[in-house]
Amino acid sequence: MTRRLLILDDDADFAVSTSRALALEGVECRIAPDGASALALLEAEPIEVVLIDIRLRDEDGTELAARLSTLHPGLVMVIMTAYASVDSAIAALKAGAYDYLRKPFFLDELMQALERCFQLVELRAAKARAERELALMRQIEATSRLAAGLSHDFKNMLAVIRANLAVIAERLPAQDGLAPYAGDALDAAMTAGDLVTRLMGFARQPTQSPDPADLRQPVGNAVSMLARTLCQGMRIECDLPDRPLLAPVDPVQIETAVVNLLINARDATKGRGPVRVRLRHIWRGSDYARLTVEDEGPGFDAVVLDHAPEPLFTTKPGGTGLGLPMIQQLALVSGGDFHIGNSEGGGARVVLDLPCLRPDSTAQP
Repeated sequence: MTRRLLILDDDADFAVSTSRALALEGVECRIAPDGASALALLEAEPIEVVLIDIRLRDEDGTELAARLSTLHPGLVMVIMTAYASVDSAIAALKAGAYDYLRKPFFLDELMQALERCFQLVELRAAKARAERELALMRQIEATSRLAAGLSHDFKNMLAVIRANLAVIAERLPAQDGLAPYAGDALDAAMTAGDLVTRLMGFARQPTQSPDPADLRQPVGNAVSMLARTLCQGMRIECDLPDRPLLAPVDPVQIETAVVNLLINARDATKGRGPVRVRLRHIWRGSDYARLTVEDEGPGFDAVVLDHAPEPLFTTKPGGTGLGLPMIQQLALVSGGDFHIGNSEGGGARVVLDLPCLRPDSTAQP
C-alpha cells in the first residue's frame, strides 16, 4: 500500500525538508501552502493523511481542518503547532484531528504519529473489505438458495421439453418450413439446460473439504482444452510450477474457473490475445497458491470493478453473470481471496489465492 501524506503548511522550507525526510521513510508527500491548494490535491489524488499547521498565513488551521473533515469524512488529520496549549489541543480534536504535535519535533516523533494514522487507514480499509465480502456472501447465499429451489424442478421440465423437441426435429423433413424453428427451439432448450446445470453447481456447497489436489493438472487441462477449441486464435502463455502445488479444493471447480477466465479474456481481446496464465506458491502469513490470469484487452472500468463479483451481473449480451461469482464463492468458501483489477499495461488482471500445502512438504502425487 502506498503511503501518501499531504503537508499543509505555508512555511515552504519546513514543508520541503519534512517531505524529503519522510520520503526516506517510504512516505510519499504532497505539499499545499493553503486550503484551496489542499482541496485541489485531495480531489485529484487518493490522500488519506494530512499534516496541518494550526497557524497559516491567511487561514486558521483549526477551521480549515474542520472544513476538510466535513468535505472528506475519512481524512486522518494531524495538527501541529509551535504555540501549544490545552485550548488549542482541544480545538484541534473538536475539528476532527486524530493527533496533535508540538513544533519543533524530531522525525521519530512524527513517524510514530504517522504510523498510528496509517494503521487507522489500513484498519478502515480492512473493515470496508470485510463488509463488502460479507454483503457479497449474503448475495451469493440468497442466489444459491434461489438456484437450489428452482434448478431441480426446472431441469426435469427441460428434459421433457428437449426430448419432445428432439423427436420433432428428427421427424420433420429437412425441407419443411418448421424445421429451422424446431432446431432453434432445441438449441435454446439445450442452452437453458446448461444454465440450469451451472445454477445447480453454484447452489451446491461442499459437505466436507476435498482431498488436496495438484492444481497444475486442472489449470493445464483447461488451458490445453481452450487453446484447441474456443481460444484457437489466441496465444495463451501458461506458466506452471515444476513441483506439485497441492490445495484442498475440487479440481473441477479450478478447471471451470480457468475456463471462465479464459473465455472472458477471449471476449475482451476479440479472440486475439495474448493471455498469460500463471500458477505460483506464495507466502501471506501462511501458504497460498496464486493463480493469475492477465490479458491485453481494455481492462475493467470502475462500474464493472464494483459489481463484477455480484451474482447475475453481466456486461455480455448473452452472459449469465455466474462465472466470476462462482470463482468468488470458491475463494470465500476455501478461505482464500479473489481480486479483479487492471494490470499496469491496461489489460485485465484477475488473481485467485487459495490456501495450499507447502510445496517442500508434499510428496509426488
